[in-house]
Amino acid sequence: MNYIIRKASKEDIPIIWQLGKNVSGFKTAEGIVTFWPESILEGCINKPDVMILVLEINQEVVGFTIANINLSLKKAELENMYVTSKYRHQGYGKAMLNYILDELVKLGIENVCGMASDSVEFLSRNGFTKGKEFFWMDLALSDRFKK
Repeated sequence: MNYIIRKASKEDIPIIWQLGKNVSGFKTAEGIVTFWPESILEGCINKPDVMILVLEINQEVVGFTIANINLSLKKAELENMYVTSKYRHQGYGKAMLNYILDELVKLGIENVCGMASDSVEFLSRNGFTKGKEFFWMDLALSDRFKK
């Protein structure tokens, strides 16, 4: 099957948002928006502190990953990673993970953390070590993040 992984464009944002808004694993708290608002995703395109990649199979976007980058601390957070159920367990998630890690290394990133609930096993199989468990706390400072 032909696939490509590439940096997302502004035209990809509606499908990324559509895919991400229904992912239960991205929910953090009651009353808080489940996934990034579309307007925020659009504002992240071509910014140096965020990397958004998409996975295309047969010219259809079927997955994405988002990393938050802190160049000063040489650290990145793998915020979100998603592949539609039809294409899971076929190596596409691993391909996306490897791609984004390679891109982060090129930027000088030396440490990557992954926030995981549904993806603990996936990240563990791919070299991540499990850290201390903690509670995620949210505070919406704008209406865009309130339900």
